Amino acid sequence: MTNFKWTPALETKYSAIYSYLKKTLKLDVNKDDYVEKVSNRQLFHYIVDNDKWSASTKENYLFAIARKLNILKKKRYAKFFTDKAVELKTIREELEGENGLDAKEIANWKSHDFFVNLIDTLKQEANISITQHLKILLLTLLTYQPPLRTSFYTSALLIREKKANDKNHNYVYINRRGSSKVQYIVNKDKASNYRLYNINKNLSFIDVEGEAKNAIIESYENFPRNYLLEIDGKPITDSTVLRWLRDITGVDGITIDIMRSSYITWYYEMHPHYNDRDKLSKLMRHSQKTAQLNYQKVFTTEQKEDNCRETKKSLVELQQELKKLNILLDAYKTNKPDEQNYKKRRRDIIYNLNIKNRSPRDDTLKKYNIIFNSSASKYE
Repeated sequence: MTNFKWTPALETKYSAIYSYLKKTLKLDVNKDDYVEKVSNRQLFHYIVDNDKWSASTKENYLFAIARKLNILKKKRYAKFFTDKAVELKTIREELEGENGLDAKEIANWKSHDFFVNLIDTLKQEANISITQHLKILLLTLLTYQPPLRTSFYTSALLIREKKANDKNHNYVYINRRGSSKVQYIVNKDKASNYRLYNINKNLSFIDVEGEAKNAIIESYENFPRNYLLEIDGKPITDSTVLRWLRDITGVDGITIDIMRSSYITWYYEMHPHYNDRDKLSKLMRHSQKTAQLNYQKVFTTEQKEDNCRETKKSLVELQQELKKLNILLDAYKTNKPDEQNYKKRRRDIIYNLNIKNRSPRDDTLKKYNIIFNSSASKYE
């Protein structure tokens, strides 16, 4: 007889579905029995029609509902959800095998060049807030350095001495002596227990190069702190990373996985050889097979045409905005001498009225917005 266990992980998924039904869809349901009260087909569509959930999340939610129904001995309904979850899993695996994009990725996936160009437009003013600065830093690290998983960015401490590495926490090591050096030190992440990374501890040290290195050094100099990303001295959460990333990019559904995917897809186009790709997989702490199946994306002709149309549309919009700004600039340049002459003429009139006691004319006072301050007994 099959023993259907209910685990904490399943409880988390079950609760997430309930929260969505109750808070987002505003359904009158109870957590204890919503799987029995809501029709199976309705519940199925509530899950699969949520555009904010990825295919794998929907698949896991369907399996969680199936497990709950099996425990409740609702076997016919449980089979419905199991079959639908398997169908979704099959489609997802076929799509991953083809390196295609699912609907959510199509809506939010951006090329590596998009992020490079975006960073070029993000100016860090002298009075920039630390939060805005850290958002730009996050985007810079995800664009110019092979992106790691979210957990690294939310836990990494900044250190200046390698002896500060306790081999338990994650660090960003900054050395300004001689030729500057920056390293990620990854002591704890999803890959830490993988055989390759467990045996070869040298893979825990990742050199940070180029723009990413410079960004970290300048960031630490301008905003000394303990954590790579922090608010009020405390490391930020995974949800804050996601919120910052979406805010700075303007892409509502972007994720760290999409950033990893974008980087790998760009890198593979530039580096077709196995050894280069294998080196990248170690820097990103996963296997090359994982990179090829889950992260590298192959675009269909239609997707490429859509991306091209979107790029052209954005270019036209930018050109129109630039045209408007140039018109305003020309107008300012044209009117600036008049403004200077106006201010000089106004000062001369006030001088003549107050010092030389000239008689004022009403139209002159109105034209140059001059009034008599009775308390100071002078024109202003």
